[in-house]
Amino acid sequence: MDYPIEKEKMMKRRDILNVRSRMQAPVWHLACLFVLLFLTEACYREPLELYHDGKADVHITYDWMSRYGERPDGMTLMLAHDGDVINSYDVTHNIDETSMRANSGTYLLTVMNKTFGEYSTVSFYNRDSHNDIHVKSRTYYVQSENIWDNGRTYLEQPERMGVGIDTFTVSNVIDSLIFYDYREESKIDTVHVKRHVVIEPMTTTLRVRVKVRGISYMRSMEGYVTGMADGFYLNQRWRTREVGTIKLEGWERDTEYEKERGRRADGDPEENVGWMLCNVETFGLPHGRELLKDRVPESNYIMLHFTLLDGRTVDFAYHVGKNIRYEGDDGTLQYFYQADVALELDLVIDAPFYDNDDVPIMPYAQPEGTGQFDADVEPWGDDEDVDVPM
Repeated sequence: MDYPIEKEKMMKRRDILNVRSRMQAPVWHLACLFVLLFLTEACYREPLELYHDGKADVHITYDWMSRYGERPDGMTLMLAHDGDVINSYDVTHNIDETSMRANSGTYLLTVMNKTFGEYSTVSFYNRDSHNDIHVKSRTYYVQSENIWDNGRTYLEQPERMGVGIDTFTVSNVIDSLIFYDYREESKIDTVHVKRHVVIEPMTTTLRVRVKVRGISYMRSMEGYVTGMADGFYLNQRWRTREVGTIKLEGWERDTEYEKERGRRADGDPEENVGWMLCNVETFGLPHGRELLKDRVPESNYIMLHFTLLDGRTVDFAYHVGKNIRYEGDDGTLQYFYQADVALELDLVIDAPFYDNDDVPIMPYAQPEGTGQFDADVEPWGDDEDVDVPM
């Protein structure tokens, strides 16, 4: 049985599918074209480019041994950029060199051994100022009625400190990025700055020698000296103008010096005469009073406190502002240089500053409880009659 209506519907549906198929063909071709173009583009690579940030390469090396004479475990690096304000701190165990990238400008560099917190005998002030950062010794107060120097305030003996300073300028750098082909790196104009910093010692030694007559009668000695600088400026290197008192402890007999100086004018050894030596760490003399010509006797004062064998004590005091001196200063020097602040200081209580009767003279003493004594007996004359009571 024939179904003309159904057959006609099927014919129309076939025609519609053919039309849709013919319309979708261009869309598919277009999609394929896009995919082809994408794959072609993906296979093509631009040359590799690098960029230069315009900063300079800065390399700094440090010499600890030639002047400071000791390699620390760590250091602190401080930088002030285009001004006095320290705006960069770096604590590191790499004490030999520093490498960094730096923008243009002027840099003020300070480097010191250890960190701020590792120092126990000094305090730091104005730590954000390159010009004004400075150190002061901490102090301690003696409060004991049974001690000879009760009520006196002393400066702590400072730990060894080394400081290096430098100023350098970075120029010819740009403020924007430069992109360049990786094969043309050698053509980029990079600024390289190399600096070498020598570390200078910031503490020195005061060496005190005292000639003592009757030295066999003494048991021990102590003392103090006034008028010593209480600190220093890291980047000026000058000592502070403020002063304090340093206690003189740890005295020892200087036998080597006795061999050189322990003889009378006729060459014979001086009997019962010896030399005592005390070395103390200090920042030195205050700024403005480094040279002998700039001081008066009252600028410095030394007190020497002796304990005798029998427990008695005896004191000797001297104004030594004209006797204490940096090495090489014979009184004729007219200029004192920053680098000289690390020179050792000498103070000698003896000729030519003092006569034999002016140096410390110990009175006769024997250990307590020994029962020993000396007796002086007048000689009897040959022609003199002496009545001896019976």
